[in-house]
Amino acid sequence: MKTYKLTPLEQLKLEQRQLREEIKISEQKMAFQLQYINDNWGSMLLKSVTSSVMNKFTDRIEHSSPVSRTSSLTRTLGVGGSLGSLLLSNYKTVGSVGWRLLKPIALTFLTKKVTSKLFPKRKRR
Repeated sequence: MKTYKLTPLEQLKLEQRQLREEIKISEQKMAFQLQYINDNWGSMLLKSVTSSVMNKFTDRIEHSSPVSRTSSLTRTLGVGGSLGSLLLSNYKTVGSVGWRLLKPIALTFLTKKVTSKLFPKRKRR
């Protein structure tokens, strides 16, 4: 039984087809990742800012004396049910609600700024 050997042109066409399929798959993955970022960028930004602040806070605590360590931690984190600890524990919900409230305000502000730059009002003489 003879096996059919591909010609160089057929090999190139096969390789081209495979590469196009890989490109299509990678484009779909990238579109999914961009959609995820678009949907969740507010909470990701809030998480990174919170993480940065908490890291700086813990660095300060580690360099302080052991006696003041617990009192400073208790005061700053608000142990006892303060608003700050509530917001930090629910930052995803707070971030999404905050973004839903601030998005129209920010878009209105930016629209007015861009409009004023593009079409400045002329002063009447």
